[in-house]
Amino acid sequence: MQNSLFLTPGNPSHANMTINMGSHTGDGSNILGMKKSNNLKIIHHVLFHPARFFREVSANDQDARVFFVSYGMPLMVLGAAGRMVRVMNQHALEGMALRWDQLSGVFLISLCGYLLSVWLGALIIARLARAFRSRPDRDHALLLCIAAYTPFMLAQPLAAINTAMEPISLLGLIYAVFLFGKGLGPLLDTPAQKALGFTILGFFVLFGISFITILVLSALFIFGAS
Repeated sequence: MQNSLFLTPGNPSHANMTINMGSHTGDGSNILGMKKSNNLKIIHHVLFHPARFFREVSANDQDARVFFVSYGMPLMVLGAAGRMVRVMNQHALEGMALRWDQLSGVFLISLCGYLLSVWLGALIIARLARAFRSRPDRDHALLLCIAAYTPFMLAQPLAAINTAMEPISLLGLIYAVFLFGKGLGPLLDTPAQKALGFTILGFFVLFGISFITILVLSALFIFGAS
């Protein structure tokens, strides 16, 4: 039985693109090996070996929807929960305690904002790819958006621990932009000279969609109705 960092469909043609748990890369590390926690390994490689991670994603022809369900969805649930706690703490400091239904609304709206930014953002990025001499591959754009979101989502619960930890959210945002740029070449074949412009545009697309969605829905269904 093969063990891969990435979940691939049951297609025999993928057999030669996965690496057994006992095999290693040239430097002795096992990028695709998996023991118990697949997502923790993915997080580790996204954060600390992004170039190699994106190369492996592209080479393994990872199924974007499987990756979204198995990795992206739990990641965004974690991010939404962290943002909910941050909002609760901010209002508590201002002497305003939020009701449970408002907190639930913050969580659901945050999750909707993140999900919409990934799915709609990937579609927009794929459509704009040709303008940057890149491959208009919606599945690879979705993989890129999910992976790039990793540090930002992880930063949300960390920033919720204490108000002094708030800068971690900004650091997560900056690193997310860096990861997006790092993955453009391997996943969308973006030329190096076009990567900066595409990265800046990708930032406004992804985080613009989530920001506007969360802002509008919060005004309509939570704080506007309170």
